[in-house]
Amino acid sequence: MKLLSGSVLLLAAEQAYAHVQLVQFPNHESAAAVLVPASVVLLILGTVLMVWGLLTETKSAPKA
Repeated sequence: MKLLSGSVLLLAAEQAYAHVQLVQFPNHESAAAVLVPASVVLLILGTVLMVWGLLTETKSAPKA
C-alpha cells in the first residue's frame, strides 16, 4: 500500500508541476506560488513513501 500511495503522490507532484507550465500569463505568478511548493512537498512525501515501502514490503528470502 505504501508503494501505491507513493507512486500516486509522485504522479500528483508531476501533474502539479506540469500544470504550472501550462498556466497563461495573468495567472502564472499566483499559480506558480501555490503549485511549485505543493509539487515539492508531494515529491518529498512520495519519495519517502516509495523508499519506506521498498524497505518494508519486500519479501525476505526463506532461511534454510
